[in-house]
Amino acid sequence: MKKHINSILVVDDQPIVRRIFTRSLEQLGTYEIIEAADGLEAFNLIKQKQFDLIFCDLNMPVKDGLYLLQRLIEIQYTSAIVLFSGEGETLLNSAKVLATYYHLNILGVVRKPITATMLSEFLVKATNADSMPQTQVIATLTSKQLEYHLNKGNVRAYLQPQYNLDTMQICGFEALARIVDGDKVISPSQFIHAAEENKFILRITKAVVEDAIKNFVKLDVKYRSLSLSINISGKVLDEEDLPFWLEEVTSKNKISCNSITCELTETAIPSNPSVMIVALLRLRMMKFKLSIDDFGTGFASLEQLHMLPFHELKIDRCFVENIVTNTKSQALFTRSILLANDLKMTAIAEGVESKETVDVIKKLGCNIAQGFYFCKPFPANKIITVINKEGLDYGVKFQRELTCERT
Repeated sequence: MKKHINSILVVDDQPIVRRIFTRSLEQLGTYEIIEAADGLEAFNLIKQKQFDLIFCDLNMPVKDGLYLLQRLIEIQYTSAIVLFSGEGETLLNSAKVLATYYHLNILGVVRKPITATMLSEFLVKATNADSMPQTQVIATLTSKQLEYHLNKGNVRAYLQPQYNLDTMQICGFEALARIVDGDKVISPSQFIHAAEENKFILRITKAVVEDAIKNFVKLDVKYRSLSLSINISGKVLDEEDLPFWLEEVTSKNKISCNSITCELTETAIPSNPSVMIVALLRLRMMKFKLSIDDFGTGFASLEQLHMLPFHELKIDRCFVENIVTNTKSQALFTRSILLANDLKMTAIAEGVESKETVDVIKKLGCNIAQGFYFCKPFPANKIITVINKEGLDYGVKFQRELTCERT
């Protein structure tokens, strides 16, 4: 369904540039066009009025375009935005990375001058673009709410398939935590940090792992070679008994420890890093596989790769989301793949959302990926049932079928 463009905001500090924009847009259609001379004036207008499309310069005195982007990120703005500037390509691409990483609806990033042809193309693109749903801000769960959901058994595992890009078949899953309360599904961003702060992270981890493994074992016997990845917070690794508990759960469900990959997440670093290192080494001795999550950001570093026997390197989505057009992302992604190959590790790309991205990461040497292009996370029981029925080569077609029955 096409979106009708009614109101347009043009943000630039130079009156002549704004005048050229306005006249060019008036020749392309009937629009309500409002001008702003800097980011602060623009944001004040946005708070008062809904715009369907924004053209914004980055480099302006008083409050620049980056100021406006930051404010729009804070209010989770969803209308289409085109960024432009006289600055170099590197700065433009970095601004786009920032904006898309925080889920702004960026139609394009271009250098000045913008021509009438370019404006026409952006108008068409804005008309045909899917509308981004307004994200509802959900308050972080309290300690009492977390305890309630744990006692009610509402903490569940959602599974997201990982795909072998050579065969386009599923080769494994990542188990992700969700709280399911009737028709309401609460994402990890609303409870993981609170769980770590309120000492509930161990109970949540155990609930997710048990639910994931309980359903994973229901895979048809011919699919038992698939792997299951579980997220392990550094805070959980403060618990010395966790490796032994995990070994007991896998043994009880008759699963080889070698089928389970423990992903070290960066949501919290343990108070005593040596305890974490010992726990990871113990997991490895028990034959569990180890993965370093979100490689290239924060705690995931070369030091960790050097110190610990990881099998897998997960390339963070910030290097994947704009890899089709961003040469810097391509370069960093390529170096990550080469590093994984040199260390005889498996590399997995996260956050793949388009066919174009698949083509690029395959060309750069990546063999395994996950993301919404293939399949969103779904309740473990439902996706296992579908795979047993449809096989490992399902993709977007069956993703649409699952969408209809998502809880």
